Amino acid sequence: MRDFDEPSRATGPGVVADGPAGAATVLVIDPAGEALHDEIPATWRPLSETVRIVWLRVPAAPGWKSTVDTVLTRHRDDTRTVLDVVTSGPIAADVLDLVASHPDLVRSVLVVDPEVPVEATFAQVIPHTASAVSPLPLGHPDVVSGVVAALDQRRTT
Repeated sequence: MRDFDEPSRATGPGVVADGPAGAATVLVIDPAGEALHDEIPATWRPLSETVRIVWLRVPAAPGWKSTVDTVLTRHRDDTRTVLDVVTSGPIAADVLDLVASHPDLVRSVLVVDPEVPVEATFAQVIPHTASAVSPLPLGHPDVVSGVVAALDQRRTT
């Protein structure tokens, strides 16, 4: 099990973003706190050419639940923007609860390695290759591939 309480994970920005303003938004709620250096992980940068990525680093944002609520509320009046949420592991249940209070704003929640069963109709578990690390970091290439595949599938349905 990964240690999400490393002091270094709590340093740096609480939220980083990349991608075109006004584009579909992917809100990544990261319990591991990647994106330490004020930019999204390199594996996600190609995706930021077409979608806006807002990366919330939970260890660096102690009030992360209110930050999620704020980000979701900012999208309330922008009907052009489609919003998908990505999260993992120990906070998956909390994220599903938060998103459930904004059903009109979020198209889907993509969950990597949830610690609890995912039963919400708007949620999808992202499969990945077997790994000794659980949950897989959200910057892992297998996670990015799963997210891209899920987003592509949602665009065509």
